[in-house]
Amino acid sequence: MENIKALVRSKELGSNKSLIKQGMIPGVIYGKNSDPTSIAFEEKILLKLMHAGGFYSKIINLDLQGKNEKVLPKQLQYHPVTDRLIHFDFLRVRDDTKVTVEVEVKFLNRDICPGLKKGGVLNIVRRFVEMHCNANNIPEKLEYDLVSAEIGDAIKINNIELPQGVVPTITDRDFVIATLAPPTVEVETKEEAEEAVTDAEGEKSETDAKDTSESKSDDKKDDKKEGSQVEKSK
Repeated sequence: MENIKALVRSKELGSNKSLIKQGMIPGVIYGKNSDPTSIAFEEKILLKLMHAGGFYSKIINLDLQGKNEKVLPKQLQYHPVTDRLIHFDFLRVRDDTKVTVEVEVKFLNRDICPGLKKGGVLNIVRRFVEMHCNANNIPEKLEYDLVSAEIGDAIKINNIELPQGVVPTITDRDFVIATLAPPTVEVETKEEAEEAVTDAEGEKSETDAKDTSESKSDDKKDDKKEGSQVEKSK
C-alpha cells in the first residue's frame, strides 16, 4: 500500500474547528513508549479508507513530512448532532507489535450449500471475531466453506482455519460463529385443524338457527296480517 500523506498539526494550522471547516479531520497517533503525535487528514482520503472495507484491521502507511509511520485505526469520533466525523485515533505499530482487531467472517459457496438448497437458513451469530496477533500478520478476513454444510450444523471458531500466530481473544470455549437452522415454516397441527372445523360448524349451526328463527318470525307476521285482512272483509 502506498504511503498516504498526512499533516503534522501545529498552531499555524489553527484549531480543530478551523481544520474541519477546511475539509480536514484532526486526529492523534499514540503508541507504547512513544509520545503522541497530533496530525490531520483530508476528509475525502479518510472517508475513502473507511469505505474500502476492513478499516479497523488494516495497517495504514503514513507519510508525515517525509517520515514513514505504520498505524492501525482504533477509534473514530462523530459530532453528536450532525454525525459528521470530527476526530480519529490511530495506534502506532511495528511489525512485532501485538494488536487486537476485529476480523470479518466470510461464508463461501452459499449457492451450492446442501443445507441452504434444502431450505435451511444461515443464522450468523458473529459477523466479526476479535483476534490477537502481530501487526504484520492481521488476516484480511476469516473464511468458512459451506460446500458440505447441512441443516443442523453449528459452525464454531475451531472449524475455521486461522493463520499461524492469530488467536481469538476468547480462549475458554469453542464459541459458535453461525448455525444452519431448519426452514421457518409454520405447520398447522391436527388439533388446530380440528378446532378450525369445530369452530366453523359451530358458526354454521348458529347461523342456521338464526335463519330458522327469523323465518318463523316472518311466518307469524304473515299469518297475523292475513287474519287481519279476513276480519276486515267480514
